[in-house]
Amino acid sequence: MLGRLARWLRLYGYDTLYGIEDDNEILRIAEEEGRIILTRDVELYRQAQVRNLRAILITSNSFEEQVKQLMMERVEFSELFPENARCPKCNGVIRSAKKEEVKGKVPENVYNSYNEFYICTSCGQIYWPGRQWREMLKMDKKIKANKL
Repeated sequence: MLGRLARWLRLYGYDTLYGIEDDNEILRIAEEEGRIILTRDVELYRQAQVRNLRAILITSNSFEEQVKQLMMERVEFSELFPENARCPKCNGVIRSAKKEEVKGKVPENVYNSYNEFYICTSCGQIYWPGRQWREMLKMDKKIKANKL
């Protein structure tokens, strides 16, 4: 339901769990780790309220509207990837990588075209400031300007 939103929250540095399907497990983790539950599931939201857990009922399927709602809830969208980011795929911490470290792990044309690389310390995914990066920065500007 909220996969795109979860990936973007990770890019903004939020430690974001996603893909847990059992409501009781979600509630247990939120309680034990002090997490905020974001959900479109009214029943899960109600159960969180009964347990005095912080939860936000996301009311839209639209990513843009979801971001607007979180901004109204005072969720901050600070520095975008890579300075404080987490891996959008696995939620691992991303660190700067030396160019030599990614040799043979990225396409040769990418290796020859870029000098800036980042790697996820959990899954090993490698990132560089290519086309997708530029598209993310455009979306970030829209988010920050609240012009979604």
